[in-house]
Amino acid sequence: MALLAWPLEAELLPPPADDDNSTGAELGIPSPTRISVGGMSSGADFAVQFQVAFSETVMGAAIFAGQPYRCATHRFPNDTMMPPNPEVPVCEGCPSGKTLVYDHCKYKSSVVEARLLKTVAQNYASQGLIDSITYLERARVYLYRGTKDNIYEQGSVAKTRDFFAEFVPASQLLFKNDIPSGHGYPMPGSKPWPCGAEGLLSNIPFQNCDYDGPGAALQHIYGGGLAPPADKASLSKLKWFDQKPFYGDKDITGLARWGLVYVPTSCEAASSRACDLFVSFPGCGFTSYSTFVLHVTNLNFNAWAETNHIIVLYPKLASHGSTKQQQEGCWNVYGQTGANYATRDAPQMLAVRQMVKQVSNLKIWGTSSDSPTVSHARCNAYITIIILFAGMLS
Repeated sequence: MALLAWPLEAELLPPPADDDNSTGAELGIPSPTRISVGGMSSGADFAVQFQVAFSETVMGAAIFAGQPYRCATHRFPNDTMMPPNPEVPVCEGCPSGKTLVYDHCKYKSSVVEARLLKTVAQNYASQGLIDSITYLERARVYLYRGTKDNIYEQGSVAKTRDFFAEFVPASQLLFKNDIPSGHGYPMPGSKPWPCGAEGLLSNIPFQNCDYDGPGAALQHIYGGGLAPPADKASLSKLKWFDQKPFYGDKDITGLARWGLVYVPTSCEAASSRACDLFVSFPGCGFTSYSTFVLHVTNLNFNAWAETNHIIVLYPKLASHGSTKQQQEGCWNVYGQTGANYATRDAPQMLAVRQMVKQVSNLKIWGTSSDSPTVSHARCNAYITIIILFAGMLS
């Protein structure tokens, strides 16, 4: 199969062992100027949360198949009540002993009422749990859903658009929903990832659809006028960074020991240039370092970042906790850490906010090789892992 025979272009050296206690060098770059976030699936859900909670700091979001703010745990008038379920540990408005249908905002989006979630955000802001919602008026939000997405049903991402439309001017919202992709990033180029394939391949996280979703998202967030992407992002600019300083209670945050950060040539310490920062949250299923690296290196955020002075931060989760969501490395948008999971001080939210604040001084390790050293055998193993994990993305 061509899909399984396709070789990777280069190899990123693995990070140190998780129990490595040596001290890495500081990244040593100026503090970023503008900050934006984005993600796919669970990562998109979390990007919505982060944009809303930290709207004073975050100027835009790229939402590739994501549900509205705090939607997963909110009871709407037409919701069906279910017996208790550890996957939905929090339900706002449910009677005692009842909870919601799991993933009701994805699969039963007709029940979702954006105006009610607007009230949730307003109430949180009035209590000081998130930034003032007036800051959302300046946000620029890109949303995407492929027409063949079988994880986020038709209408689900439109409800996320409707939520943001309660605060964000229409000219600053862009919803792309006419590309025939499955549940994944739509990509340009000739890589043999089919666009909108059937069966298991429908959920490959990057799909060749002759549409540059990451590029379109960044162009919208930054108001257009970005330079064309580099032909190839240099792997030597990708650095492993230590997430241990941001663990908090690791069993709750679920952070892996190592994440990745891409620093363009123009943003390196020697340049003294203050660059922008884009934080990219992967979806579920990227708990192994091999699948995480494939995710980071096959998307083209880095190619756009290289020519437009944008640092890209890739936080990583480990398998943790007791629920399916936690064990698959999904971001917490279901209340596993308590009812205030979508506020500024929630464990994962606070951890990522601290990463953003301290990005200039992240502890980094290692370099990478730009030579094509990956064997077909290793490539096949990695691709197989991606295919197996694709069915788990949510």
